This record gives sequence, C-alpha cells and structure tokens, in this order.
Amino acid sequence: MKLKGQVAIITGGAGGIGRASAILFAGEGARLVIADINPEGAAETADLVNDSGGEAIPVRTDVTVLSDLEKMVAATREKYGRLDILFNNAGIAGPGLLEDTSEADYDLTLAINLKAAVFGCKLAIPEMKRTGGGCILFTSSGLGMRAFPQALAYSLSKAALIQLTRSLAVQLGSDNIRVNALCPGPVDTTDLFQNMPLTGTAEDIAARINTERPVPRFGTTEEMARAALFLISPESAYITGVALPVDGGGVAC
Repeated sequence: MKLKGQVAIITGGAGGIGRASAILFAGEGARLVIADINPEGAAETADLVNDSGGEAIPVRTDVTVLSDLEKMVAATREKYGRLDILFNNAGIAGPGLLEDTSEADYDLTLAINLKAAVFGCKLAIPEMKRTGGGCILFTSSGLGMRAFPQALAYSLSKAALIQLTRSLAVQLGSDNIRVNALCPGPVDTTDLFQNMPLTGTAEDIAARINTERPVPRFGTTEEMARAALFLISPESAYITGVALPVDGGGVAC
C-alpha cells in the first residue's frame, strides 16, 4: 500500500495510461479523482476502481478551460479534504509536419499538452503546500527528448513539459513537492494509430517502430502505470526533476 491515505488527480483518466494508472494507484491505497473530457469514460474508470474495493470519483474536465481545472481541484478538496498527487496525463498527438500544421491545430495541441499542465499545477500546488507536500507527474514523451519532425507541435509540447518539470522541481523542493516526468515510447492502445501523425498502414507503422528500438515491441499501458507509480511513491523519495524514458530504449538510438 505505497499510496495509502493519499489523494490523487489523474487527468486523461478515461482510458489508456490514465485508466491503467488509476487501477494501479487505487490498488496501492490512493483515493482518486478521474478527470477527463469524456464523462462516460471517466465514470467507467471510477467504476472499475470502486468495484475492486478502491475509491474514486469522476469529474468531467476540459483541461483547456481554466474554470474546469478549478472545479476539478475544488471537487477533490470537497470530497477528500486534501490533494497529494497530480498526474497531468491528458494529451493529444497533434498535427504532423510543420507544413501540415494549422494555427488551430497548433493552439489546441499546446493548450491540452502544455497549458493545461501549467495551470493545473498552479491550482494544485497551494493544496499540496497546505498539507505538507506532494508529487506532480507529467506524461511527456520520448519524442520530447529527441527530434521528431513528423509531429512537430506534439514534440514541442512534450519537450516543454520536461523543462516545466525541471523548473518546478527546483522551485518546489523546499516545499516537499517532487516533480517528475514520465516519457513513454509507443504504447499499444486501441486508438494508437488513429492518434499517430504518421503515414502508412498500421502494419507498416508497427514494423518501423519495432525496428527503431532495442526492445522491438510496443509498451503496454500497465508498464507505463508501473513507472508512474514508482515516480510518485516513497520509493523515489530522492528523485525530482527527472524525465524518465519508458520507451524500450528508443531515446538511446
């Protein structure tokens, strides 16, 4: 029970890494707020947690809207009285090459992947300070650590999250708040190829990905959730300001 007594918000909790993390965190004792723009998916995740003996509530949240982020944090405080963990996981793949990127696409990608994380933290940090500290975790990407022109806006936003991680880690260390970033590689989710700004068939994309890294396969949402758990648990109490690649060695290539 590594997270016993702690309260966590997971954005983008309706599926994928967010859902897998919710189930794992709850199993370690955390009480959860599942925040997502998809209320049905958020409710399904909360039901999975509650049916397995955990405790979770869904909160419909458009992370690009400041008032929704305020409601998310307020709902957490009202339900549980505290906030210990903010897992800024919500994100979108965004457009592809620069020449294919419209202003609207760029703005949306940066709003969901970066602006939401900045202002989510702004609202969460006072709650953590009030109860003596906490953890912030961002879902960045291996593509925020190396060049990837095929998804320029996405890579920019994920690289910025790594700098945000470092800046907040330095700022908040004396407040007993640790800040880290999870950097997944390609993850085998049901909507993977719909969200990837790459060309070719699903089989071609999978083959290309699998030949680009030392561990020649996709990661799983459960593997990402286990890495996330490590970064927010007492096992990483001396780790802050880190961007951890969980990508089968892709960043090393």
